[in-house]
Parts: sequence; structure tokens; C-alpha cells
Amino acid sequence: MKTLLVALVLLSSIVAPRLAAQSADLRREIDSLNRAMEATFNRGDLLGVAKFYADDAKLMGPRGGDVSGRDNIDRYWTGIKGAKSWKLEVLEVGGDRNTAYQVGRSTLVAAGPNGDHASVSRFVVIWKRQRDGRMQMALDFYHF
Repeated sequence: MKTLLVALVLLSSIVAPRLAAQSADLRREIDSLNRAMEATFNRGDLLGVAKFYADDAKLMGPRGGDVSGRDNIDRYWTGIKGAKSWKLEVLEVGGDRNTAYQVGRSTLVAAGPNGDHASVSRFVVIWKRQRDGRMQMALDFYHF
């Protein structure tokens, strides 16, 4: 029994740091994707933002505003009018190298008839690694 306990302690001292490192790597990757999406949006490339989604992705918004598939996701993003800036906050990341989830907050600023308007929402994204190695959004669920 004592030998088993010693083995478990040794094993955990090897495995725990690896898991922590993998978790930190995943968070850095997701954070980097968020920064790239912000930069793409902020330079006015809304079609480029849509390319962060997998071709078969689903975007689910408030009031049943579901959008699925490449053409519809492209149309959704290019349909945003008066876009000025976008900030994404990564609140939580989990999962593994191939399938990860992100919980975050989005602040999108757009020009409106009475001046700029900030739209703040919370979201959950499921990221999936594609065959080419890139992570893309498979599911994006947001609410205000």
C-alpha cells in the first residue's frame, strides 16, 4: 500500500506540471485567436472575422437568431453596419488541444443614429482543431 501511495505521488508530480503547461498553452492560443479576431474586425475586415469560424459552424444569438454554415456566417458578419471597434475578454478556457471551450465577454462599438453605441455580451465558444491544424469556432453562443 505504501509503495502504491509513493508511486501515485510521484506520478502526480510528473503529470500535474504537464497538464498545467498544456492548459497555459491552450489559453495562450485562444487568447491569440481573440487578439487576431479583434485586429481583423478593427481594420474593417468583417469577412475576415467570419473566417475564424469552421465552414459547418453554428452561431447562436439572442431571440433564436441561429446562423449555420459558411454562407450564412459570412452574411451575418458582413451585415454588421457602422462597425468601429471590438474587444474580446477571455474569462475562462478549458478542454484540450483539439476541442476547447472559451467563456468570454464581447464589447462591440458601432456608429448609430445618435452616436456610437457599445453592445456588451457574454459568450461561450467551442473551438475545434481543423485538419490543417488551425483552431476554428464550431459553436458561438452569445447573449446580452
